[in-house]
Amino acid sequence: MTGYKELFRYLEAKYLDMHIEIGDNGKYIITRFGKITFQREDVGTLALKNVIYVPEMKKNLVYVSILEDRGYDVIFSKGKVFLQHIAMGQVKKIGILMKNIYKL
Repeated sequence: MTGYKELFRYLEAKYLDMHIEIGDNGKYIITRFGKITFQREDVGTLALKNVIYVPEMKKNLVYVSILEDRGYDVIFSKGKVFLQHIAMGQVKKIGILMKNIYKL
């Protein structure tokens, strides 16, 4: 989920009739979804499909369960986050711990 429209390579409007509630007790309406590709600071690009656009959100959220559904193990170890592709065994560092939250 993201509130940053400029991250999307394409954005499809769809009536989803869905609402989400996140940790800050914010309640948001989901109106669109699409594909985003972005460059991370010290590693290559990351492409995510079916990303939900939530205009009011101020931070990006990636659900670990979605990554697991896509065939990855998500490993949190010593202040770093790694993705390991289950079938191929490839491991990539995708983030670090900053101020008690993992930044991807």
